[in-house]
Amino acid sequence: MERPPSDPHHSRLQEILHLPPLPAVAYQLLREVTSEDVDIRRLTGLIEQDPGLAARIVGIANSAYFARQREIHQVEDAITRVLGLNIVRGLAIGIALSKPFDVSACPEFEISRYWYRAFVSANLANALGPHLELETDLRECLFLAGLVHNLGQLVLVHAFPSRMADVFRQKQANPGESLLTLESQVLAMTEMQAGTLIGKRWKLPRCVTHTIQYRHEPNLAGRYELAVQTVAICSRAAEALYDDPDQAQLQLDDFGDHPSALTQEMLDDIMHKARHNDAQYRALAESIGTQEPPA
Repeated sequence: MERPPSDPHHSRLQEILHLPPLPAVAYQLLREVTSEDVDIRRLTGLIEQDPGLAARIVGIANSAYFARQREIHQVEDAITRVLGLNIVRGLAIGIALSKPFDVSACPEFEISRYWYRAFVSANLANALGPHLELETDLRECLFLAGLVHNLGQLVLVHAFPSRMADVFRQKQANPGESLLTLESQVLAMTEMQAGTLIGKRWKLPRCVTHTIQYRHEPNLAGRYELAVQTVAICSRAAEALYDDPDQAQLQLDDFGDHPSALTQEMLDDIMHKARHNDAQYRALAESIGTQEPPA
């Protein structure tokens, strides 16, 4: 897929637009996971429509971190006895959405870091939702938006592995340099642009595509501004939590003048729970990160 373009920006757009379509089961999962009242039987049925996805979920339930004395053989048991509904809905959509992408040609890409940030962002945003003055559809969207807000990075690594390897090496050599700036210099495209393209092509909910597109400029997101800002705050906290759990914080001032019932004590409590679940998030990220490349 990677080749020298005569018109870099146009050629990259075309390559992104020729990426595989979203798997059918993922469309159905997207509708299910954005509901506050996720039904276990419906979610189980959807997962079981994709034998590979079902096997991954059951396998993770039996992995060293989560394993119980009695081996798990069914998706419903993985949900009700081991992993829990919230973890499985994140795992299911994470595995389904990442299925079209092969990142194995870019060893510089830290796939476990990517999924840790996605899981923690989704769960932090989901925990903050009830305390924010958001309309129901926006509150319900926070988990999914947190999970896929950085989808564009996965797209770029799949489409341009050697160029993204160069981006990551330059970032490691110059930690103060912006990753988006490096992507723009090396690829003539950023992960936000790539993620927005694929999100619109896959017809992801508008709150999700706006989160991908405007997470660095939430004030441009219109009615989605607070939801986008919330995911952006959670993404930064997740990144900090990955590097140093003791230093990661959520600050009330980061939410600006938006009306909410939040207090600093609530934010501290939400971060305390995230630190408590740190090992679990790392185990989940490692499990998805070892996913086999698409055939």
